[in-house]
Amino acid sequence: MLTSSRFVLAPAFAVVFSLTTRVDEFRTVGFVLLWVLFVLIELSDVLDGAVARRQGTVSDVGKILDPFADVVSKVTYFTCLLTVGIVPLWFLLIVLYREFGIILIRMILYHDGIALGARVAGKLKTWFYGISAAAGILLVGIDPSPAVATGMTVLLAVTAAASVGSFLQYLVLFLRGRKAHP
Repeated sequence: MLTSSRFVLAPAFAVVFSLTTRVDEFRTVGFVLLWVLFVLIELSDVLDGAVARRQGTVSDVGKILDPFADVVSKVTYFTCLLTVGIVPLWFLLIVLYREFGIILIRMILYHDGIALGARVAGKLKTWFYGISAAAGILLVGIDPSPAVATGMTVLLAVTAAASVGSFLQYLVLFLRGRKAHP
């Protein structure tokens, strides 16, 4: 249920984001709602894995569904932030290509009877995604100083590097597995 909630909360985030950035009368309430939705989405991500491990209900389906729910929520954040110029297109494309690549690898492995769980680099990437999204949400509706804009660009570059690094870790695992078991 926690994982599935992100499939409802992510589109709600997009709707609230759109209203917040387009309807002046909704801006204050919308900004608060954005933070509530963001915290609920991120909290559900942290809690679902912890609950599954504690209850011993970790499943192959969960290993697939949880990362997919993460992708839906993070891509929603970054697409929204792209629409208001906080996130540049190059960043969103790196995120999308990485996530689609990982989905492809997971699908191939799942077809072979292997459910690829999260790795350290993937968890680190997820933290950077969350930090970047939170920083971007803070910038919604303000004209940042050059120093803040530069800081955001640096944060996005580090996040993109973590994203690519994580993809490379999964790709190496995938290729080693294919080589060992063609």
